[in-house]
Amino acid sequence: MSIKDRTALGLIQAAFKSGKLKPGGTVIESTSGNLGKSLAMLGAAMDFNVIIVVDPKVSTTSLNLYKAYGAQVDMVTTPDKHGGYQKTRICRVKELLKLHAGAYWPNQYDNPDNPTFHQNYTALEISHFDFDLLVGAVSTGGHLSGIARWIKANRPTTQVLASDVEGSAIFGTPLKPYLMNGVGLGWRADNTDFSVFDHHCQISDQEAISLCHLIARERGILMGGSGGIVVCAALIYLLATNVKSALALIPDTGVNYLDQIYDEDWLSSKEIELLTVPALLNRIRIRAAKI
Repeated sequence: MSIKDRTALGLIQAAFKSGKLKPGGTVIESTSGNLGKSLAMLGAAMDFNVIIVVDPKVSTTSLNLYKAYGAQVDMVTTPDKHGGYQKTRICRVKELLKLHAGAYWPNQYDNPDNPTFHQNYTALEISHFDFDLLVGAVSTGGHLSGIARWIKANRPTTQVLASDVEGSAIFGTPLKPYLMNGVGLGWRADNTDFSVFDHHCQISDQEAISLCHLIARERGILMGGSGGIVVCAALIYLLATNVKSALALIPDTGVNYLDQIYDEDWLSSKEIELLTVPALLNRIRIRAAKI
């Protein structure tokens, strides 16, 4: 199960329990890819209709999965003034809600059911591990904030590192275009709880993608781009601080990105040159030295 499978399950269970969603009803959500797949799968299994609002950055694999599960796809093609699509997608969700009376918007960005589920359930999955630093991707804020709340309540000496892609505005830096799916936002979602983060770090597309390729070839682990961000951030802070062990939350598998970050033609079209191992390690050392 990916982290978004857990998020989707928590949001849908809460919606059914509250009566906001009923069997045969309709769910409409904005996604860069992963949550859409999870909602589409649950829609088929739990008897509700799903409309997924995406943008041109979504992978072909994700689109095919949506359709395989019977979900409807609605794609926005106009970026906002900063070149991103999240705000455009949300505007489209709001338009569709007016067209589909009684439809439910899980709103992964601001719905407190998101972090609450991860605090109550996902955090327990890692509670038996011994580590000094928890590292995760911020994204909509739900999974990392929820897990971090449990960590701070039960293991207060454990530090939390929030990581993100360069170009995202979550940490207050200027918004600019980036390639990664599943991370980054043009704003800080309500579910992002900075009070439970001790550190934050941004990783470039090139660094994250290069690390994904390295880990796949050297360790046999195929991660999504967000996993590259998390692992790169963890390595930087392991070098920069007195932390002895880190637990990195890798959100999903790289199988979902074989037509993107693991495709040579895609990399060439996006002008991404993979860093050599020495070059990548040097980047990590330089970043660590600045902390």
